[in-house]
Amino acid sequence: MRNSCFSILYGDQNQPRSTLTLLSAPALEAVEYLDIKFNGSVYHQSIYKGQPNPELDAAWDKLVFRTKPTPISSEILHKLKKSNSPSLVKFLDEDGGGYHTTLELTHEIHCLNMVRKATYYEYYEATDPAIQEGPVYYRLHLDHCIEMLRQRIMCTGDVGLITSHWVKGHKLPYPDFNTWHRCRNVDKIWAWNDEHAVHIPWSHLVRSGDAVDLEEAP
Repeated sequence: MRNSCFSILYGDQNQPRSTLTLLSAPALEAVEYLDIKFNGSVYHQSIYKGQPNPELDAAWDKLVFRTKPTPISSEILHKLKKSNSPSLVKFLDEDGGGYHTTLELTHEIHCLNMVRKATYYEYYEATDPAIQEGPVYYRLHLDHCIEMLRQRIMCTGDVGLITSHWVKGHKLPYPDFNTWHRCRNVDKIWAWNDEHAVHIPWSHLVRSGDAVDLEEAP
């Protein structure tokens, strides 16, 4: 039996923060660590896995849409190694100003959810907005998500060790994916986002007078 596991491990909490991330992300101030044992059993029941149903979709939507955009200053933009391009989306002054950003965590969960939905294509074909984009762009979108997850997993480079057991009915060693990890406390990250987010309607995200569109997507 083939098994796959998406594992994101951010390292020892005693390491200096500069070794955990290349860039200066404001939410690093919220990072705390928990020792968590992953449930990697093939037969483990989870609200996030299995045949699609309204309860499962609601659980994934709660993750995908959990965070809101946050503003950053020009100083933080520079620390993120981003240039002050006139194409960058900004919040209106009346909404506090600053450059529009979203947590990478949100995009990664979105991508994992998109891959999940692709494995149940017939179920989501008539309702999923990504599929409604059409077959060409949907394929581009899906491949983008797969590539983003690959880069994230290889960037993290989880060096945890997986033991194996002899199991009745299996000729080969059976891996035990129930392993301990030192994880970032995602609830603390979400709480940080709640505190720093800009809660505005989409209609407020408009081009400023000096905005210049990019010729193609980055």
